[in-house]
Amino acid sequence: MNRLLAIGLLTLTASGSWALAPEISPLPVPRGAVEAVLAAAEQTGTAEKEPPAAAPEAEEDAEFIACLDDLRELGVEAETVDPVADADMACGIARPVRISTAGAGVAVSPDAVMRCATARALGRWVNEFLLPASRLLPVRGALTRIDHGSAYICRRRNNAPDGKLSEHSFGNAVDVMAFHFAEGPPIPVQPREREGTPAEAFQDAARSTACLTFTTVLGPGSDEAHADHLHLDIRERRGGFRLCQ
Repeated sequence: MNRLLAIGLLTLTASGSWALAPEISPLPVPRGAVEAVLAAAEQTGTAEKEPPAAAPEAEEDAEFIACLDDLRELGVEAETVDPVADADMACGIARPVRISTAGAGVAVSPDAVMRCATARALGRWVNEFLLPASRLLPVRGALTRIDHGSAYICRRRNNAPDGKLSEHSFGNAVDVMAFHFAEGPPIPVQPREREGTPAEAFQDAARSTACLTFTTVLGPGSDEAHADHLHLDIRERRGGFRLCQ
């Protein structure tokens, strides 16, 4: 199918809006430990080695349309947007979506551009884990909004000047900064070792369950770069290896 026909099919079928964990957070580990864990897994064949950078690949039509249907069922409000790319680096998303909610009644602030598969992982996490957990919190009530720091952005890992491209560069990642609720104060993502508070319990629950719908989960204690957010991505690795720290 040529590019024009693919865009036409997308317009006709998918355009417009579609209307728990450890008691104690993990202790900090030395900077660079995340890369060391992944490197060790790669050496033993547990995880897939990093492939050379390449232009973003488009999902098949049926796969993409099925993903949009999943978003609708999950209550994720999404609209298809034009492909994004970068002229200087191999960043981009062939078929991006912009989402404004991550589930029924749960806003995403600000709107986020990502791959449909990433939005689906986010919607499943919110619906199947975060909403039930939020209803157990005293005072706060149900989850109403998730603040994020970045979704698609063309950059290297940890904003380094060189090295491997981040999964954000392919629309595979989102950084969660804070959770808001119907009542009471928000819960920002931050180091919470041995607080013994409901906020710590919720953050631990959120972090642990995220690795059931995402393949990478990094946060406070993983390294210095992730001290104030949860990095979630859907990078595929050989053998189904998941990096959850």
